[in-house]
Amino acid sequence: MVQSSPAAVDSPLIVKRHTTASRKQVWDVVADGWTYSQWVVGNTRMRAVTPDWPAPGSKIHHTIGVWPVVVNDETIVESCTPLEELVLFARVRPFGGARITLRLADIHNGSRIEMAEVPVGGPLNWVPRRLSLLLVYPRNRECVERLAALAERREAPQ
Repeated sequence: MVQSSPAAVDSPLIVKRHTTASRKQVWDVVADGWTYSQWVVGNTRMRAVTPDWPAPGSKIHHTIGVWPVVVNDETIVESCTPLEELVLFARVRPFGGARITLRLADIHNGSRIEMAEVPVGGPLNWVPRRLSLLLVYPRNRECVERLAALAERREAPQ
């Protein structure tokens, strides 16, 4: 696993979305690793989630792609600050991997979700950061839309 500072992905190309869901409601979706394929575009099914997800070092095993071209892969938690930030390393075999940073913040009447993804290692690492953010922006926007929709359907904490 390659380590680097999540701050390295700060850019105006980070996907940002306001939601009426509380930060807790959003976090509860993220903290349930089995929901990953429901909000992460490109993941077709979950195979396993380690019991300590989303603790640092924990993993989810998932399948990406569309049959018959599918790849069984995994995503590893690099760092986790519950209710605030989750940094993931997603393997993208054979191309290397991607670092995904998901941040949550309180706003009036809900929360803000931010998501950025940059290549790490392999040939994808040759792509300039700004260009890589631009290329994955539409996918990440859809991921954040799905995450917000799932969170908004969760019961609000009392």
